[in-house]
Amino acid sequence: MKEKGKHALVFGASGLIGWAIIDQLLSNYPSPGTFAKVTALVNRPLDIQDSFWPLEANRPLNVQGSPEQPELQLVSGINLANGTVQSVTELLQTKVKGIEHVTHVFYFVYKYEEKPEDEVRVVCGMLEHTVGALNRLSPNLEFLVFPTGTKAYGIHVPGGVFEAPYKESMGPLPDDYQKTLNYPFMRAVLEEASAGKQWTWCDIRPDAVIGFVPNGSAFNLAAHWANYLSLYRLIEGAEAQVPFPGSSACYHALYNEASADIIGKLAIWTSLHPAEAGGGRIFNIADQAKPESMKDRWPRLAAYFGLQGVAPAEGKAIKPSEYINRYQGEAGKLGVKSSPVFQGEFLDSYGYYLDFDRQLSLEKVRQAGFTEEMDPNASWFRAFGRLKEARMIVG
Repeated sequence: MKEKGKHALVFGASGLIGWAIIDQLLSNYPSPGTFAKVTALVNRPLDIQDSFWPLEANRPLNVQGSPEQPELQLVSGINLANGTVQSVTELLQTKVKGIEHVTHVFYFVYKYEEKPEDEVRVVCGMLEHTVGALNRLSPNLEFLVFPTGTKAYGIHVPGGVFEAPYKESMGPLPDDYQKTLNYPFMRAVLEEASAGKQWTWCDIRPDAVIGFVPNGSAFNLAAHWANYLSLYRLIEGAEAQVPFPGSSACYHALYNEASADIIGKLAIWTSLHPAEAGGGRIFNIADQAKPESMKDRWPRLAAYFGLQGVAPAEGKAIKPSEYINRYQGEAGKLGVKSSPVFQGEFLDSYGYYLDFDRQLSLEKVRQAGFTEEMDPNASWFRAFGRLKEARMIVG
């Protein structure tokens, strides 16, 4: 028997983008009643009361004034690594109530491995086992969304590969780099799994992702810099000058970041527009089409914390992770529980290696029909505000 209404299944719901997708769905994006049920899947335990999703008293109201929000099911212990199609099938069948009624899947799962070839094997294996299980368990599946990123355009290659603005038609990379990317192998998995099925899929592609999670995350630039800047204000005082933690070339390079919120909205929008977005289409996404630089952004971010953001001091600036490690104890004295950022040392390199223009063209996603934009400064401030509310930074 088919369940009434759409059922969204979000893998990686405690990650930067997964958290935002749940937040948007529970906020009734794009409109009340679109989804009847939302299932959030996480690996690490997460208490619903600590999720900071809009629940209970914060539920939006429909036009009649009565609460209307999709039913939320939070399921922890969903570890997809080292499994098989059969083991993932049994895991989802056991843990996810209503798995047979799932209509829309948002697959935002990632596992870092030190060796690129190991990462390709592990990440693609997880996806292959998951979609194999969904083909067995979810006959009403309509759409699956998964993310790639600007490594597809070679931003990790010294000096870059293509000339910005980056368009979805660009590629592939030189063989030595292409074979170390998860993306083409993941796309091949989805092409094979969806062949002859009623469901389709798309690939959304942001550059730097700006967002919030309540229990720590890997590669979270907003949390990393929020830790740094809030501590800098505490130790150095109001209106202290804080140099951009990077090079002059990176400070002036053009780019357009994407908030987890705009990515979440696009993910939901594409899933509801299979004719315009399915068939394995790729869509770049950013908060706005207009590119800016850290020369534009850094002073605004610093000002949020009562500091003066200034140009980089070549060879003199302390790395944010070093500063955080040195002074984190001061934040603890104020009752701040900290915002753990795994791979924080890697994020220190953000201001150094991206020394070339890398802005994304949004022409294709606009032609498809998604036209929403956000103020990128407001996106950073929203992430900072959520971290403050969760008492994960000084403030």
